[in-house]
Amino acid sequence: MNYAVHLEPGEGGDYTATCPELGLTTHGLGAACALDALRDEIRYRLELCPCTSVDEDFVKLDVQGP
Repeated sequence: MNYAVHLEPGEGGDYTATCPELGLTTHGLGAACALDALRDEIRYRLELCPCTSVDEDFVKLDVQGP
């Protein structure tokens, strides 16, 4: 599944990644960290129960921003 993501730099080298479609926002000390956290959060939300899992490559982020 593809999700549009807005990536914005903050102060001190931190980044904010936002997925408006799902109403999720994550923060990280770098762009990759913020995007990884968002991808993990989306995968967590997509899982139906603890016994199911969503593959690593199931969530694709279409990053808009720097």
